[in-house]
Amino acid sequence: MIKVENIHKQFNRQKVLDGVSFAIGSGTVTSLMGRSGAGKSVLLRIMTGLEKPESGAVWIDGKNIVGLNLKQLNKIRVRFGILFQEGALFDSLDVRENVAFPLRERTKLANNEIMEMVDNHLEQVGLLNHGHKFPSELSGGMRKRAGLARALITKPDIVFFDEPTSGLDPITKSTIYRLIEKTHAQRDMTYVIISHD
Repeated sequence: MIKVENIHKQFNRQKVLDGVSFAIGSGTVTSLMGRSGAGKSVLLRIMTGLEKPESGAVWIDGKNIVGLNLKQLNKIRVRFGILFQEGALFDSLDVRENVAFPLRERTKLANNEIMEMVDNHLEQVGLLNHGHKFPSELSGGMRKRAGLARALITKPDIVFFDEPTSGLDPITKSTIYRLIEKTHAQRDMTYVIISHD
């Protein structure tokens, strides 16, 4: 599903990635681990086309995304779900609208269909009764769960997790990992988890 081939990336003279290569099979859960500052999040941004490497290739299901223009890249990105490090929820939208956002952007579904899907996903992550709240009213773990619901709602082929448990207490970390495991068991998706944990 994903093949990273000889990726090099540096900022000014600081080399961050030096010839990174690996492959990830379809339907698997893969963790890319390393200490803080090792370049994991930079690698994730390259794998999702948010950042360009100096050299190398990133193959997604047989197509090299390095060098694609934005229009071409967006055709591939619709196959992605991303759980960003801090959840990246919109402060001005409640939880339900945050989760609904990708469906409103990418589909022409009726509002009642969207809200039914949103409620199903919020129930999966244990937030059904919190859909009316805004991100500022949620704990760190709840924001991560809302971000997970949003990442999964479009039924992507690949879900990228950028430090899904950073800043969480050990019990909440365990809950998030169990939730990741549970959602993967229910769907045929490829999960890529970036973590120092």
